[in-house]
Amino acid sequence: MHQPVPLASIAAASPRWILAVAVVAMAAWTASTETARATVGESPATVTPEETDGGGLYIPTDDGRYMPVPLVSTEIDSSVSGLVARTVVRHRFRNPSDDWIEAVYVFPLPQRSAVDQLRMIIGERVIEGHIEERQQAKRTYEKARAAGARAGLVEQERPNIFTSSIANIGPGEEVSVEIGFQETLRFESGAFRMRLPLVVGPRYIPRTRPVAGFGGTGWAVNTDQVPDAERITPPVRGPLEDPGNPVSLTVDLDTGFPIAGVTSPDHSLAVVDAGIGRRTITLAAGPVPAERDLTLEWRPRPGNEPTAGLFEETIDGSRFLLLMLMPRTAGDSDQATAREVVFVIDTSGSMHGTSIEQAKSALHLALDRLRPTDTFNIIQFNNHASALFASAQPATTDAIALAHRHIVALTAEGGTEMMAGLRLALDGRDHGGRVRQVVLMTDGAVGNESALFAHIAAELGGSRLFTVGIGSAPNGHFMAGAARVGRGSHLFIGDLSRVEEQMNALLRKLERPAMTDIRLAWPAAHATETFPLPVPDLYAGEPLMVVARLPDDAVGETVDVAGRVGSKGWRTSVTLKGGRQRPGIARLWAREKIRALGDSVFLGADPAEVREAIVRTAIAHHLVSRHTSLVAVDATPVRPQETPPATRPVPTNMPAGWSHEHVFGEAELRKAAAPTPHPTVRLAADTRTRSLAGLPQTATPASLYAIVGFVAILLAVLLFAFARFSGRAAR
Repeated sequence: MHQPVPLASIAAASPRWILAVAVVAMAAWTASTETARATVGESPATVTPEETDGGGLYIPTDDGRYMPVPLVSTEIDSSVSGLVARTVVRHRFRNPSDDWIEAVYVFPLPQRSAVDQLRMIIGERVIEGHIEERQQAKRTYEKARAAGARAGLVEQERPNIFTSSIANIGPGEEVSVEIGFQETLRFESGAFRMRLPLVVGPRYIPRTRPVAGFGGTGWAVNTDQVPDAERITPPVRGPLEDPGNPVSLTVDLDTGFPIAGVTSPDHSLAVVDAGIGRRTITLAAGPVPAERDLTLEWRPRPGNEPTAGLFEETIDGSRFLLLMLMPRTAGDSDQATAREVVFVIDTSGSMHGTSIEQAKSALHLALDRLRPTDTFNIIQFNNHASALFASAQPATTDAIALAHRHIVALTAEGGTEMMAGLRLALDGRDHGGRVRQVVLMTDGAVGNESALFAHIAAELGGSRLFTVGIGSAPNGHFMAGAARVGRGSHLFIGDLSRVEEQMNALLRKLERPAMTDIRLAWPAAHATETFPLPVPDLYAGEPLMVVARLPDDAVGETVDVAGRVGSKGWRTSVTLKGGRQRPGIARLWAREKIRALGDSVFLGADPAEVREAIVRTAIAHHLVSRHTSLVAVDATPVRPQETPPATRPVPTNMPAGWSHEHVFGEAELRKAAAPTPHPTVRLAADTRTRSLAGLPQTATPASLYAIVGFVAILLAVLLFAFARFSGRAAR
């Protein structure tokens, strides 16, 4: 009999034998891995990252490969009449697998959209959605999903972020989901603008206490500041993958007046002239990836600029009005007023690349327009916030030169601790005769908007806050909301070549006195609900836009409008008749009421009473809101009860110009460069280290691989020992 070989003799083996053991072990490990993969199976429909062609979106499978996701494409059809746009967004989902699945897709809409329609189309079946209180709608959807019926649910996470859930898509089946909304368009600097967000950029979640919050499929952890973080952070396609989700666009434009043309700073357009003020607009290159927002602009021909517009709709004994008025004296100026201008620039990782260059260019321009009577300061924030000066300094040649050098040295790294920047910028005080203007330049990639709005409302004092949205997909909800609460205005810069043009337009506003103390006197005999309330300050080139509800017998009366420009008073009257009939004005009014109710919480209103009022208004006008959702259910079950649906979150694209490395960190970039990367990451909410942690991994049989590998190595060692001992015995 052979005697066992002591471990000490194995350790003393020659290097060539150790090498042999390593080779045998590696071969055994490789064989065991392939065997394990064969055991769990590999769908022939899956591909490696290098094999994806960018024609759609992909989801990770259990073995680290990818399968085409059910979202096939997005189609946008919009009809614009004067100030109002009615849009239908159509998402087409296809199930490429052999399983029954539930698709969950987070998508953006304009922050001022009134969402009122959900329609599911399966073959020739059309299922219409209806509004329910949010939790009830969720229960309705989950009951239908469990019963095997097709169902759809649209929930609002933010006024500009929505989640669409589609249950029980059968193997190989295609489903279209139509979401309809309307919005009022912006008019500023002589142009109408329509902005359609196409991608939800990753949101920074501040480091606070984790909470149970609202369950979702996103990469972030719910926190006490952002209890729905899981719902606003959809999976993101990796940096090695081409962008997917092709988007097509058709816009039927009817302005009601001659226009000079239609342009887009973001996309190439094909524009067909259909008559005076009418155009049909499509994308010149056909469908484009959903990686940057789409903006359309059109200008009236000289001499045809609108001075007023009135749209109306009568429902159930009430007249709903949308009024636009361009105060002709809003640009008049008294002697220049001394200003304190505080520039706040976002230098977080999401701003890396084109965005930080846009922001720095805008800041250089702003400095050069300061007057000798002005004072200024610069605040930058990422993980922390810091100011260039301890307090605002006179705009001397030396101070401005120092500031220019400071701007050149700025880099974009780290987290987005915007609260720290706002705490430095807003002091809650009035400033006597000096106008104090805070200009915030950011992509707004934050998830704690409500906390930031509350801070702005509490600490604004005599300051006015202006927001400049930077990059291909800024957070429109934050940009517009912060400016609204801050009693300023906002703009978006998505094209580096237009920084000077757009920034100069904003700076001209800031240099002129605003129209303040605006009051509307509606017919005294009628109860009127009008929004926004209070009416914000107006700056040069901005129209007054209000919505109101009056009794339908208020025909022929007028509304008086008064305000102040510098030290001068201003007054005019508008007749409340002859308005253009337009369906949907009532829902636009209801949307503004819901927004005003939400803002009232920042000013101390009872959240429970606000919630009740929002639900009541949203249900009455069939609108999606924070507390109501659209749900559509096909009563006929289609999925076999013994086959539960698999939930498939649909990844979104990284916005164009954003750096995956600077948003998610170098570790995730290295992971993406590996043979089988996972396209999503979880951002740990750590404002000090900006550390990263991976998402819970998919169900790969890692433990099986480890066990099989260990056994293979052990067998290799035993074989070596046996061969060594046999050789000695033979000698």
